[in-house]
Amino acid sequence: MKTTQIVNIESAVRRGVCPSEENMAVLTLYDNGTIRECNRAAAKLLDCRPNKLTWQHVSALFPQLAEIALVQGGIINPNLRFLSHIGYQFELVGVGGVPIACALFFNEIEDFGRHCLRLIIRPITPEYTMA
Repeated sequence: MKTTQIVNIESAVRRGVCPSEENMAVLTLYDNGTIRECNRAAAKLLDCRPNKLTWQHVSALFPQLAEIALVQGGIINPNLRFLSHIGYQFELVGVGGVPIACALFFNEIEDFGRHCLRLIIRPITPEYTMA
């Protein structure tokens, strides 16, 4: 990471621009893409109650994921992992139908012995953009 990027990130944290853990929009998904949980920050971003999204497929929010296997061979699809690392722009279609450009970050987690995915949603907005 370049020194200027580090300074920009530290500056953003001091200004309260970077999302803290509690302000990160997070969905927990089963391997098949079904939404298991939606945290408060994600519900706020989507302008709905957390339980409204439970049991829906993630492609209801991210149409680009409709034809993509999230898991291959028991691990996150390598293509999705790559897109996650480069900050690829996905389109989030909120409950109100308003599209929001987002970066997605996929992580594998185990919850009560069951393999799940943690999907962090980060809107691509000027306050998140680092120079």
